[in-house]
Amino acid sequence: MLDKYNDHYQRMIKYLEQPLPKEPEELIERLNNLSILMTRAGNYMTECQYRIDEVVDIECKVNLELLDKFSASTFNMMIKAKAKDWNRLKTGFERCCSAAVHQIDAIRTLISFEKAKIQIL
Repeated sequence: MLDKYNDHYQRMIKYLEQPLPKEPEELIERLNNLSILMTRAGNYMTECQYRIDEVVDIECKVNLELLDKFSASTFNMMIKAKAKDWNRLKTGFERCCSAAVHQIDAIRTLISFEKAKIQIL
């Protein structure tokens, strides 16, 4: 399951790293694709958070006896460390959303610039 989400993340990163196209039609297509990417990244973040909560729940139940040996904060850190791969993916999907927002803003600016050029002519 983790590999599936890691694959989604890698494909999103690859798409986001591509330079913006020059043609207005291609920019609009990119805008639409970025909107889809943001929606999917949001869904993947939700799934990652569910998996994190699931790991924490299971590990707390399994390792409850360690609570007597360690402080509560140390115990929490040990449990959260068990979900580190899911946390990394969740953070990655959050960054994909942020990058998509910045690209959408840049595309809107470019489209507005092209409209202004047309109006001047």
